[in-house]
Amino acid sequence: MKTRKLAMTAVMAALMCLAGMLVHWVSPALVPFSILPVLVLISGIILGAEYAAMAMVVYLVLGLFGLPVFSSAPFGGLGYILKPTFGFLLGNVAAAYVVGKVYREGCLWRAIVGVLAGLVTLYLFGLSYLYMILYWVLHRPTSVAGVMMIGFVPFILGDLIKAGIAVWVGQEVVRRRQAS
Repeated sequence: MKTRKLAMTAVMAALMCLAGMLVHWVSPALVPFSILPVLVLISGIILGAEYAAMAMVVYLVLGLFGLPVFSSAPFGGLGYILKPTFGFLLGNVAAAYVVGKVYREGCLWRAIVGVLAGLVTLYLFGLSYLYMILYWVLHRPTSVAGVMMIGFVPFILGDLIKAGIAVWVGQEVVRRRQAS
């Protein structure tokens, strides 16, 4: 069982890399429609807390070591840490873990609550980091409302739709895995 979970973790990390790289070839205007949040949330359902977080850490480490797996320029490397959106990448790890902790196999309500808790976690990390970078690193005077207008309002509706997709697909994968 452990070997199977590790293999599934590697596959999820690879899917995250592929999804991040796909954005390189499409218009930046399509970033709100990235599949990355869906994969983060699904990983918590399919892999459980620890393995889902591990998949996100692998994705993060590969990008920080310079592989071009992140969705915006410079696409990888340690310099990415200073990008205002890096907090969302850190949030991926925490969100996947939270979804896996809340979810109980086969329980639709736990899947919904887990995915919503994961989405809240993702935004808490992402928006907090966005504020810190804008205010303390880029020295741009900003407010919480300003950060919300930049990093929350344009994306929340799409992310709620993605959360629904994650619940549906994640539950279906778990159901089919149980049947086999």
